[in-house]
Amino acid sequence: MAVAIRPVRTLLGRRTFVDFPFRLFKHDPTWVPPLRISVFDRISPKYPANDHQDTALWMAYRNGKPVGRIGACVDRMFNEFQDLSWAWVGFFECFDDPEAAAALFDTACHWAAAKGAEECVGPASFTTNDECGLLVEGFEHPPMILTPQNPPYYEDLWVGAGWEQAMDLWGWTFDKEKDALGERQQRILGRLKARADVQTRTMRMDDFDAEVERFFEVYHSAWARNWGFAPMTEAEIKHLAKNLKQILDPELTLIAESKGQPVGVALILPDANEAMQKVRSGRLLPLGWWTLLRGVKKTTGARIFALGVRADQQSRALGPLLYGEIVDRVKRHPRITRVEASWILSTNKPMNVPIEAAGGVRYKTWRMYRRKAVPA
Repeated sequence: MAVAIRPVRTLLGRRTFVDFPFRLFKHDPTWVPPLRISVFDRISPKYPANDHQDTALWMAYRNGKPVGRIGACVDRMFNEFQDLSWAWVGFFECFDDPEAAAALFDTACHWAAAKGAEECVGPASFTTNDECGLLVEGFEHPPMILTPQNPPYYEDLWVGAGWEQAMDLWGWTFDKEKDALGERQQRILGRLKARADVQTRTMRMDDFDAEVERFFEVYHSAWARNWGFAPMTEAEIKHLAKNLKQILDPELTLIAESKGQPVGVALILPDANEAMQKVRSGRLLPLGWWTLLRGVKKTTGARIFALGVRADQQSRALGPLLYGEIVDRVKRHPRITRVEASWILSTNKPMNVPIEAAGGVRYKTWRMYRRKAVPA
C-alpha cells in the first residue's frame, strides 16, 4: 500500500500524533516515555512561541494505520535575529520505512518552501530551545532529561532522504568518584576567582521570578551568537521556568555576580528520566505524578543543562570558575553519581577543552542536519 500523508489539525489528530511513539516503542524497555502533557503543550495552538512561529504537523499512514509523524516550524523571530531563512523540522518518529520517512520529509520541506524558507534544519522540536539533534553515537547509554532518544536506523532514514550534516552536539560524562579538579587546577581557579572579584550563589527560590529574569539576561547574552541560537520572548521564558520549577534543585542552580550584577549562570537538572521510565503510559494520572515527583527526589543522575557567561565578561575566564563550582557541588552531593554536560557544540573549543581537561569523557553525539526547502 502507498503511503498517505495527512495534516494534523484537530484535537483528535494531535492525540494520535502524541500517541504514536508509545505504539512505536511499546516493546522497547529502554525507551523513556515523554510526558504526554508536555508534548501536548508544545504542539498546542496556545503555546507562547506561536506569536512568532508558524508550525504544522503531519502523520503518515499505510493501509489506514499510522507509520510515522513529523512537524515543521518557521520561527520568524529566529530568522530575523540570525539573518537566516530556516525552517525547523522535528517531532520525527517512524518505523524503519524509508518510503514513509521520505514522504514525511518531502511534505515538511515543501511546506517550508511555501512559507518562504530556503533551508530546513533538524531534527528540532521545534527549535534549539526544545529537544534537538539525532542521536548517532552513545546508544548504549540511557537518555538524560530533555535529551533526544532514537533507534540507530533513524540515521539511515535521514541521510537516505538527502539530509546533510550541519552541526554535531556533544555530550560529556563524568565519574563522580574519579573526576575531580587537581591541585594545580584548584590553584589556578583560586587565582582567577580572586582576580575576577566574582561571588557564586545558589538560586533564591523565594525570589523566583526575578531570579529567572537574571538567569535569562545572562543566557541571551552568552548564547546569542552561537550556531542555531533562538531568542525567546518573556512569555516563553516564564512558561519554561514554570515547567522546570517543579524539578529544580536550587543548590544546583548557580548565579555568578560581579559588583551585584549577574555575569554567569549554570543550571544542573536532576535526571527525571530515571522516574519517567517507570511511567510507561506517559500520563500523570492516576499515579504517574506520584511516581515522577517521588523519583526526582531520589535520582542519582544530573544533567548540566546550561552554563554561560555574559558576552562582555567572557574574557575574564569565568567559565572555568563556574565549571569548578559545579564539579565541587556535584562531588559533595549525597545522591548524584552520574553527570552529563550537554549539548555542547562540537565547534565550541572554549567549553570542550576545559571539560576534557577536568576529566570529562565525550560519550554521546547528536547530529543536526540540513536540506534545501524545495517547492512542491
